[in-house]
Amino acid sequence: MNKEFKFFVDGTKFQTENQFITGLEIKSMANVPDDMNLYLVVPGYQDELIENERTVNLARPGVEKFETRKKHEGLILIINTRQVPFEGKKVSYEEIVALAGYDINKPNRGYTITYENGPQQNPSGSLPKGIKVFVKHLMQFHVNATDKS
Repeated sequence: MNKEFKFFVDGTKFQTENQFITGLEIKSMANVPDDMNLYLVVPGYQDELIENERTVNLARPGVEKFETRKKHEGLILIINTRQVPFEGKKVSYEEIVALAGYDINKPNRGYTITYENGPQQNPSGSLPKGIKVFVKHLMQFHVNATDKS
């Protein structure tokens, strides 16, 4: 007897005999249009984008719940509470300072940058000068101007 693995997409129940299934297979079963992204929703955690080639294990505890959402043209970063469009997978200290509206070349001026709600590689922390961090949609950055001593 084969085991059935259940999951939901936008509240509709689906089942498969496959323990491992790709994002594309889920989207195909649920008739998700190409202009929509698929997200795994786990209460208490950041929703996770499931790319077409990504494999999901349906045997984990509980029933997986997915939602579809319109694709964005790039990401939105939240910098000092403002939503700022951004293209790319990584962002530098210098880019964040500029996106916050500060002049990176102003003499005797430094910046302290902290971030949260980041991807798995760097979920939270500080961003020092000369370093880049991975970004994700709605990642938050806090930029404070400081005087150099």
